[in-house]
Amino acid sequence: MKKNKLALILIFFLSLFLTFFKIGSVPPSLNWDEAAVGWNAKTIFHTRRDEYGTRLPLSFKSFGDFKAPLYIYLTAPIVGIFGMNEISVRFVSALSGLLSVLVLYFLVKELILKNNHISHITYHISLLSALMLIVSPWHIMMSRFASEQTLANFFILLAILAFFKSFKKRFWLVISAVSFALSFYCYHSPKIFVPFLVTGLFLIFKKRLAAKKIVLWSAVSLLVALLLLLPLGKSLISSGGQTRFSQTSIFYTKEGERQPLNLNLIQKFAKNYLNHFSPKFLFLGGDKNPRMQMKKIGPLLLIEAPFLLWGLLTLVKQRKKKSAKFLLWWLAIGPIAAAVGFEAPHPIRAFHLLPALIITMSLGILGFFRFLKNFKKSLRLILFCSVAIFFFINISYFIYRYFIFYPVYSAPDWQYGHKQVAQIAQEYEEKVKKIIMTSHYGQPHIFMLFYQKRDPQQVFWGAMSKYLYRNIKWEEDSNLKNVLLVGTPDEIPQAAEGKIAEINFPDGKVAFRIARIQNGQ
Repeated sequence: MKKNKLALILIFFLSLFLTFFKIGSVPPSLNWDEAAVGWNAKTIFHTRRDEYGTRLPLSFKSFGDFKAPLYIYLTAPIVGIFGMNEISVRFVSALSGLLSVLVLYFLVKELILKNNHISHITYHISLLSALMLIVSPWHIMMSRFASEQTLANFFILLAILAFFKSFKKRFWLVISAVSFALSFYCYHSPKIFVPFLVTGLFLIFKKRLAAKKIVLWSAVSLLVALLLLLPLGKSLISSGGQTRFSQTSIFYTKEGERQPLNLNLIQKFAKNYLNHFSPKFLFLGGDKNPRMQMKKIGPLLLIEAPFLLWGLLTLVKQRKKKSAKFLLWWLAIGPIAAAVGFEAPHPIRAFHLLPALIITMSLGILGFFRFLKNFKKSLRLILFCSVAIFFFINISYFIYRYFIFYPVYSAPDWQYGHKQVAQIAQEYEEKVKKIIMTSHYGQPHIFMLFYQKRDPQQVFWGAMSKYLYRNIKWEEDSNLKNVLLVGTPDEIPQAAEGKIAEINFPDGKVAFRIARIQNGQ
């Protein structure tokens, strides 16, 4: 028991290191969604309103999209006390990822050990699951930027843990209901995933839920969940909630028109769904969106592939056991929320799948260790050391590439350079009549608000009226009087008259050129 506690402590501190080490600079910059979270958190803290002046909203309008509220509300006091910076904006996500490791450890103990529904499982499977989650590229990447999905996953894991603990202490069922409801306020995908998950829990464990001692608690928990979700109902049926779904769902065209339910739509869903289980996605990585994926490294480590298959076979063999049924159900529904979207595979929307993959993989690793007992001691040692070495190499390779190479090649996708631009623009505010900034990279205004640490009340009163956001037209704009132009290297030439600065990406390529145009003022 003492060794297990010591191992859990060591796992916790390893997770603490991998989550918070250089979190302000890896990823290399805040993207516009993170900056929007930080700015809205500040406006909520100081004015109780969002960036558009809506008082205490349950849905935050942002760039034509609508963000779930809980991450912003939890970030508000952090930003209010410690200021707007990368760490304060990413802290809630990082803490959620860190706590998820502990919750998964106790969840596996409840699911696998105390109920003892899967044979040949030892106490160490809980530690193994926690360790595998810590070193998972998927988990590390999702925990290190302001990810509402990481917060949602924490509440879902907590809800599942509380559900299984309720078999012994009934009040945990209410905690489970509260946690499930809170996940709806974190991100949009739980609104699809959680109903499937809860349905599975009910069908698999209906006999326990129907017992006289727990039926009253079940009714109370359902009522509590419905009451908590009641305020969200309005936003779900509002134009904002419908707009979000129509913009991202395969059930609508890109123009927002509803798609007819036909064979093509079913095939599209099936393809999107299966893409999340493809070895290429899970283990080989990609570069379609560097904010969500790495080159050459997938969401899972390559060495984990055979153990994931081993664990899946273990679950299939034990499919009559309730714990195995639940894990298989979790694996099956994990990608559904992502499969209904245009982009697939989608690491953020499919993040609910990761804990089930981790537990399954841990079962496979444990099965391998038990299999080694059939060999002679010398051969057993060789096989064990070989696997351990391959694990160490794979993990080290990921950590090296993530902290060294990833911040360099992914910088453009993280909108790198806006921080430096914001600081220079603020220096020239009193010296020029207008600051014209390119919108080539998208949403520049939110970075000015965030990095210039503006007072929300002053912004509402027009403090940013000097700023204009549009593409730079050099031949025309170079004839303006007393303006500051901020553009891309394609918009402002290298030899531009009045050039005062160049902002480079980490790889040395020019991100922005800044020129002051005077023309006699």
